[in-house]
Amino acid sequence: MQDLITRAQRRTGRLLRDLVPHHEHLRPIGVHPTAKALANQPGSGAHYVEVYPAYTSHLTVPDEFVSLAPAYYDRIAEQEEVAAAFVLLLPNARINADNFGTIAVVAADNHLVGDVSLQFSAGNFAVAPPAENPIFRQRYFRSPGQVSGTVCSLLSGGGAAMGNYYHWLLDSLPRLHLVEEAGLWDEVDYFLIYSREQHFVMETLLALGIRSEQIIDLQTTTHLRAQRLLLTSPVRGTGRHAPRWAGEFMKDAFRPLAAAAARATRFSPLVYVSRRDAAFRRVRNEAEVEALLAEYGFESYALTELSFREKAALFSGARAVVGPVGAGLVNIMFCAEGTPLIELLPRNLVVPDYLDLTARLGMPHYPIICALESASAQRATADRQDDLTVDLTALRQAVEIALRQPVSA
Repeated sequence: MQDLITRAQRRTGRLLRDLVPHHEHLRPIGVHPTAKALANQPGSGAHYVEVYPAYTSHLTVPDEFVSLAPAYYDRIAEQEEVAAAFVLLLPNARINADNFGTIAVVAADNHLVGDVSLQFSAGNFAVAPPAENPIFRQRYFRSPGQVSGTVCSLLSGGGAAMGNYYHWLLDSLPRLHLVEEAGLWDEVDYFLIYSREQHFVMETLLALGIRSEQIIDLQTTTHLRAQRLLLTSPVRGTGRHAPRWAGEFMKDAFRPLAAAAARATRFSPLVYVSRRDAAFRRVRNEAEVEALLAEYGFESYALTELSFREKAALFSGARAVVGPVGAGLVNIMFCAEGTPLIELLPRNLVVPDYLDLTARLGMPHYPIICALESASAQRATADRQDDLTVDLTALRQAVEIALRQPVSA
C-alpha cells in the first residue's frame, strides 16, 4: 500500500511541476553538451580532470540474451564507445532531483551540463539526450537550498534514486574512485546522497572513513546550490558496459572490512543466494534446489540477514556463487577473479546486467533460463516480479562445470 501511495505522490508531483508556474527563472535556458567544453570556455570557472581516456568496450552476447530479451528493455550492445571518465568542479552550481530518477546539473550561467546530468527515454531504460531532461518541461521550482563549501554528488539517478543496492554499489560508490584519482578528495566538505535512511549507504560511506556529519541527503530539499559542486561522469557512461576499474576499486576499498568480518564469522565458500526474504522473484522449487546444491557443499544465504561487511566477506571468500537475478548479486564485485556465477533467470526477464559485470570481473558466467511462466514479457512490473522454477538437470550440469573452474587466490 505504501508503494502505491508513493507512486501516486510522484505522479501528482510531476504533473504539478509541469503545470504550476513558480520560480520559472530557475529553468535552464540551454545545454552545455559536455563538461570538458564548458571548462574550456573562458570565465566558466569550471575545473575538468580526465581520469581515464575514452575507449571501445566489447562484450560477447549469447543469442538467447538477444532473442529472449524483454521488449521494453534496452538491449545491450556487443560494442560500446565509452567516453572518457572525468571529474568536474563547478562553482555556484545547482543540482535538481525533483523529477524522480533523473538528475539535472545546472551551471552558474543557467545551462544544463549534459554529461553529468541524467534522463531516460520514454518506454525503456536507455539514456536520452540532455535536451530531453524533464527539467526543460518543468514550471514549478523550489528555491534551492544553499550549501557552503564543496559538495561531491553521489547521485546516479534511475534505480539508485529508489534505494536500489545494485545501483548504489555499481553506479554511485565507484564515483569516489574518480574523485580520489583526480586528486580532489581533500577538497570535499560534503557528500550528497539520496537518503540517510538507507542503512547500506551509510554503512559503506562510514567504512570508507567519511564522517557522518559530511553526509547530506535530499530529504530536506531536492534542489540545492553549492558554492562548489563536484561531479563525476556516470560510471557506465551513457551505455550498459561497466568499466573494469569499478570492480577493482570496490575490492580494494572494502578488502580490510571483508577480512575483519570473515575472521568473525565462518561462511561457506560455496554460496547459494536465496530470495526467500524477497517479496517477488522467488524460486518456487527452492527446497529441491537447495537439496541439490547441498550435495556439493553449498550453503544458503538470505542477504538481508547480513550486514554490508558480512556480504563483502561472504562474496570475497566465495569459490562459486548460485542465485536468481537480483540486486544482491552485485556483491560479486567482491569475488576473486575466476569465481563462477550460475545465474538463475526467469524466462520473462532475460537481462544482461550480470552477463556484462562478470565479463569485467573476469568471472565465468553460467546463465540458466527458466521455463516460461505466466507474465507477458511485455509488462515490466509483472515480469520483474514473477517467480521462477529452476530446471534441476540444467543446474546440476552447470554446477559440475563451474566447480572445475580455477579461482584466483
